[in-house]
Amino acid sequence: MDSGPTAQRGFWSLVHGPWSLVLLLFAIGCATGEGPKPQIADGQGPPQEFHAAWKNPDLLFEESKKFFEAGKDSLALTGFQRIVTAYPKSGVKPEAERFITDIQTRMGTDRFKIGVLLPLTGPFARFGEASLDGISCAIGLFEPCGSPQSKVQIVVFDTKGNPSLTAKGAKELIEKEKVSALIGPLLSVDAPHAAQTAQNAGIPILLLSPQENATQAGDFVFQHSLVPDEEMRELVEKIIQTGLKKFIVIYPQNRYGEQYKSLFAIYLQNKGKILREIGYAPDIPDFLGITEQATQELKMDERLGIFIPDSYKQGGEVAVSLDTLSIKGPKLIGTSRWYHPQLLSTAAASLEGAILDTPFFAEAERRTTRQFVEMYQKAYGGEPAWLEAFGYDAARMVLFAFGAKSADNGMALRDSLFAIHDFPSVVGPLSWGAGRISKWPLDFVTVKEGKFVALP
Repeated sequence: MDSGPTAQRGFWSLVHGPWSLVLLLFAIGCATGEGPKPQIADGQGPPQEFHAAWKNPDLLFEESKKFFEAGKDSLALTGFQRIVTAYPKSGVKPEAERFITDIQTRMGTDRFKIGVLLPLTGPFARFGEASLDGISCAIGLFEPCGSPQSKVQIVVFDTKGNPSLTAKGAKELIEKEKVSALIGPLLSVDAPHAAQTAQNAGIPILLLSPQENATQAGDFVFQHSLVPDEEMRELVEKIIQTGLKKFIVIYPQNRYGEQYKSLFAIYLQNKGKILREIGYAPDIPDFLGITEQATQELKMDERLGIFIPDSYKQGGEVAVSLDTLSIKGPKLIGTSRWYHPQLLSTAAASLEGAILDTPFFAEAERRTTRQFVEMYQKAYGGEPAWLEAFGYDAARMVLFAFGAKSADNGMALRDSLFAIHDFPSVVGPLSWGAGRISKWPLDFVTVKEGKFVALP
């Protein structure tokens, strides 16, 4: 997974250790089917009142303190939160944290709490932070991402990517913090534990993990992620539409490679023919021998595709080995793991015409995608990737479900979530498929002149 560029990380630097919770009070717009309405403020991230002080923590602290003393809690909270996240080593950070606590106490408890379960420390922290960037955009943490209408409280728990911590965290959020819904976790290994805990408590949970069969825990469990079965069904359908009929499969002999090779064969039945399957050790140092073996004695033509269900690194190496062997004609095919900027930096010329899918294409022409990318860039200074996009849409769906029928208990919120159909998500019209797993039109891209472009 790659989170893409991210800058201001929300409040997540406040999370210290496995049991620490961060309570965030926000004003959320959730009255319409499109979720929070963006409020463009001079095209910039910081509020106008903080433009002069935004990059100076000491000056920002003084300005925030003035707003606090004047009773302008929302502005003061924005300034203090900026200090503790953007300037964690600043000498005024401890005092800013105390002001945040005072403001939250003064603002009181809100009627709707959303619990968030993500890894914020440990080896998967950058993925959790990316997802939280998307969630924070949906809830209006930084302008121009959202506009206030009704208050919602967000409670964030750091899972550290540990299944036992995740289960305990889900229970703590439900029993101690009294959350009405959960978003996360992100890692497949964590998903079953959180799903079962939420199901037992009758609290809706929207998983961001691609874990298969995770929603079988019960009807309070929803999943917004790209699952292997759906990815391969759509990928095979797309490549058949391009005219490819015959295929070579070069796959790693690990769980991912074996699974995607099998799914490829299943969905290709009666539509095309697999001429050869060649497996390789996941840590193979050189693809020349494998590529030569796979293509030996086969006629290379424009209707032949080579499917490599592996990472962008291995896909690029296969492409380069084909060039080295002067093998022309076959169309390279990859999974969403290929969609990575480093793929183009290492093997762009060899990959010309390759076909791959991605759960989120920032250059897509959809209105919802363009709006999200524009908001995110102004708020964070970088371009969102799929983790940010999925976090954003997950939060918007929960907020919409709560606002649509004023769902104030677990069962009502579950029913409101399940009723979502053709939701205007940033990845396209989204509905629930079998097992309450999200379905949307997958994006397909090709490599053209060294760039990823949408596949017609």
